[in-house]
Amino acid sequence: MLVIRRSQMKVFEQIAAQRFEAGLLDHLRTFFPEQAAALGSTQLGRVVRYGMQRAESRGVHTERGLYLYLALMFMLGSAFDEDPQLAWMPPLQPPAPPPAEEPRQPEPQVGTAPAPAPTPPPEETEPAPPPETPDTRIVPLYEQAMAFLDRTVGPDNEFLRQTLNVLRHPRVFEGLPGAPSFGHRVLLLLQTLAPEKYKALGDGALRALVRSGYEAAKYHGVTTESGMMNYLALAFVLGSGFDRDPLYPWAAAVLSDPALADPAQRGSALRENALKALEKCLPGCPRRAEQSAAALAKPAKSYRRIVEEPPDFSAPPVTPMPADKM
Repeated sequence: MLVIRRSQMKVFEQIAAQRFEAGLLDHLRTFFPEQAAALGSTQLGRVVRYGMQRAESRGVHTERGLYLYLALMFMLGSAFDEDPQLAWMPPLQPPAPPPAEEPRQPEPQVGTAPAPAPTPPPEETEPAPPPETPDTRIVPLYEQAMAFLDRTVGPDNEFLRQTLNVLRHPRVFEGLPGAPSFGHRVLLLLQTLAPEKYKALGDGALRALVRSGYEAAKYHGVTTESGMMNYLALAFVLGSGFDRDPLYPWAAAVLSDPALADPAQRGSALRENALKALEKCLPGCPRRAEQSAAALAKPAKSYRRIVEEPPDFSAPPVTPMPADKM
């Protein structure tokens, strides 16, 4: 009898994880070539490991689920499932069911007990559907995200390229119409940058993004009006967590640089580095339909499995097609 020790199982699981990670890296290099090239092999590996840890912490463990989660990170930002501008996105973890109420005890009856009612025959009921899990919930969530991207960045990222053209304009802030407050001016800027996305998000999500981005900019020492508008524009385009996103290491480098202590200097450096990075690659996928098909085709099984399921011998044999009809 063959016995596999626990230490051997761990080694096999590590090998399976390494193979899966290598396949995921190849997938990202194929469908996100500009981002992969800009990151480089070392940083791309960090992004993949970060994404896998983040997905698994949310209950996503299958190959398909992890491929979809990483793709959403590359298209919406690594913190997409916490981004206030994506409030339409349902959580991966299903809400906990309410606690069951204890059955009420019948009150004791005085006198003669009535005769018990006849027991009705058991009714035939359909089997309950399997419970939802993060691995099953991520598929419809991903499909909603693709429809959202079609509306907001365009099927071929054409709206995203227009956004970059506006953002690189040196006098984009001066050209805004008058507004009663800084918050109103920011909303006008976001509408100018990406009108389709602005319309799709709605007033509530945009105001939530501005509030959170305003506080985050102050935390990083970006306190001038132009610096804050740059920060909020990048949060709108790249995702609200861009300042700590491993996909955009340049942002964390600028915001933590002690040589850029002056708020105006820090805001200016953030804009310059953002434009350089976005010139190399935009946060989109030029082959979104092909990428989706490849990710959705992955098995809905854990990537850590080391023993394949036995074949189903009860299934009828498949007759190969004759060579002359192929």
